[in-house]
Amino acid sequence: MIIPSLSGIRFTTDENTADIAARYAAAFAGTYRGKIVIGRDGRPSGKAIAKAVIKTLTDCGCKVTDLGIVPTPTLTMALVKLKAKGGVMVTASHNPIEWNGLKLFDATGDYLNHVLRA
Repeated sequence: MIIPSLSGIRFTTDENTADIAARYAAAFAGTYRGKIVIGRDGRPSGKAIAKAVIKTLTDCGCKVTDLGIVPTPTLTMALVKLKAKGGVMVTASHNPIEWNGLKLFDATGDYLNHVLRA
């Protein structure tokens, strides 16, 4: 199940999460080519999802800075400080462990919900 929300997209981790994440990362890279910052929360599925997102962004010509496990506000501060074109946070926020998702940000740290309709 894939559910768009105000702050990103959520999906259950029983699906092919790498393909889902890669599809949204490719749409993101289509607009925000350049330096991209990525982070994730500590969910078990986060590492594989982040790896798929990083590969897709890199394949699309982006230069990715992987922050590893960080809180979402740290990612938004880092992308502004590093003058990145955008950021991707792998997280499902407060949702249960069987969920994960993506939050996409522009260079100012604002959410990019229009990319989620891709």
